[in-house]
Parts: sequence; C-alpha cells; structure tokens
Amino acid sequence: MRHVIKLAAATTIVAMTACTPTPAGPPEFTWTEQQSGVDLSMRGLAVVDAQTVWVGSPEGTVLRTVDGGDTWTHTQIAGAETLDLRSAHAFDDQHALFITAGAPARLYVTRDGGENFDLVLEDPSEAAFFDTLEFWDDQHGIAFSDPIDGAFHILLTNDGGVTWSLATGLPAPLDGEAGFAASDTSIAVAPGGAAWIGMGGAETARVLHTEDYGSSWTVHDTPMAAGSGGAGIFSLSWSQDRLVAVGGNYTEPDEPRLAAFWSDDRGQTWHIPATGTGGYRSAVTHIPGQVGYLLAVGTNGTDISADGGASWQPVSDAGFNAIRFADDGSVGWAVGSNGTISRIDVSGG
Repeated sequence: MRHVIKLAAATTIVAMTACTPTPAGPPEFTWTEQQSGVDLSMRGLAVVDAQTVWVGSPEGTVLRTVDGGDTWTHTQIAGAETLDLRSAHAFDDQHALFITAGAPARLYVTRDGGENFDLVLEDPSEAAFFDTLEFWDDQHGIAFSDPIDGAFHILLTNDGGVTWSLATGLPAPLDGEAGFAASDTSIAVAPGGAAWIGMGGAETARVLHTEDYGSSWTVHDTPMAAGSGGAGIFSLSWSQDRLVAVGGNYTEPDEPRLAAFWSDDRGQTWHIPATGTGGYRSAVTHIPGQVGYLLAVGTNGTDISADGGASWQPVSDAGFNAIRFADDGSVGWAVGSNGTISRIDVSGG
C-alpha cells in the first residue's frame, strides 16, 4: 500500500531582512510512497517533468517512469553490473546520461528510453571519482570528480554531453579535499554560466565558483562542518539570487550544528540559520514557483524552510538520499536506501 502524508508548511517563520521575498501562503505537500521494484540505495535522480523521471543506482541499474511513478521499468547496463550510477541528467523521456562514482569512471548515454546504452567516455587514469553531473541547458554541462594527482578534475561539455574537455585554471585543492557523491546535488547552476561546487574532507569546507561556464574559477570558504573526511558541503541549491548549502558530517547524522547555511552574495559570505536542520542533510532543493521554500533531506529526516533557508523546521523522520522537483514545481521525487521512492505533490502557495 502507498503511504500518503499531507503536510502544510508552518506559518510561524523567523523574520528576515526586508530584501527577502515573503511567500504568499503556505503550500501543501502530499508525499506518496511508490513501489520502485528494487532494493537498492538510489542517489542519481533526474526529474524531467510530472510524468518522466530517471534514477541511477548501484549494479548499473537504471529506473524510469513515464507515468508519474505509477510504474517503474528497470534496465541493467551491460558491462556496468558492478558500478554505481550516482549521477544522472535527463533531457527527455528518451535521452539521459549517467555517470559512475568510483572506478572505472564511466559516462553512459541512452537515446531510446533505456533500451540501449552507449559508453561516452571512460577515465583512462582509473583515478577519477565523479560526484555530480549538472547542466545549465541542453548543451552546456559540467561533471565534477575528486582531485587527481593533486588537482581538481572537472569536465565540461558544450554539445549536450557528446564530447567533454578538462577545465583549466582551477585553484589547488586543500589536503584531503574532495566532493561527496551522496545526492548528485553538490553542484548548483544559475543562468548565464554560473556554478558552485561544494566540497569537504579538509580543514575548511569550500565552494568552487565560476561565472563563465567553467572558463575561470574562484574559491570561497564556508562555515560548514569540516575537519574530517565525512564532513563538508553535500548539496547546493540556487534560486532568486539566494544560494543555500547543506551538509554536516555524515558519520554523525544527528548532529545539527554547522549543517546548513545561506548566501546572498553568490557564495562569498555565508549566514547561519536561526534554526537549523535536524542533522546531516545530503540534498537540498528550492521548490520552483514557491518563492522562499526549500526542502532538505538526509538519512535521519526531512526539513522545510519557508524563508530561503534562514530557518528550518522538521517535516518527518523519513530518510532520503536525494530530492528534485520538476521545473514547474508541481511535483517532485525523493529517493533513498532499500529502493525507497516518494512522490511529492505540491498544491497552494
């Protein structure tokens, strides 16, 4: 049986500065558990629209729905049976990309709805570990790997993922610095070529930043939890000139300190929420069409913000790895361990 939870966002929200937009009214979120048909830990979530969703998962398995999640089909990519497809990007119901986390680092494409997959690229060094795949538009995309030989490893495409080139002019990584492949959301992009990449594992959790589709880069420090291999920025989301970061330390999932921050100057300075999330969070997303509203998910629960990340309130103790919404904001999906998939319908607001 499907489990449905109806949630109305709280109306008592900590006041923000005058420049922050005020939502017209609280939307209602209806969470419906769906049957994925697999028992896998899923992270590579790509939402095309209210009907079409793709999910990458371990064992080279790709899930797809074209009926809003009522039914899910499964395809195992030949030759990828031991690989974890933690990052995904879908262009439509036929065309999607999937990149692996771990070695061998491979990027696959399907153009026929998952019937067949072609290998686009494979890292020859066997040292790449890709954390996130993201696109600005149908042509311009970016993929981020942990550093190789003491240098950040970022791939760029301007032809929809057919060919890729290595980004240059990157700052040097700190000792132990890397990304996290926990939710496929450690990159946030904005129109015009801006992108932010969240990192961790070092003494300071930093954000890599470009404003020109990866041609040049700067780096900004953040106050996110740091100092260990499990701590740092796990997810970023940008909307209405506000950048929100979540993370913490995944080895201490119930620790709420230093797990969420927001910036209004494109990541140069960061602010602490009046009330934070309920602990480590692996993914955060703005909800399109619901100004100021965000949802953040982690292994120990889900939180909501109605003021652009300036304060958070718990939604439930249901745990997920990743969350994304359709561009029109009408519906989203959250995925997690053991084949967990929930559809989130949005009304009102």
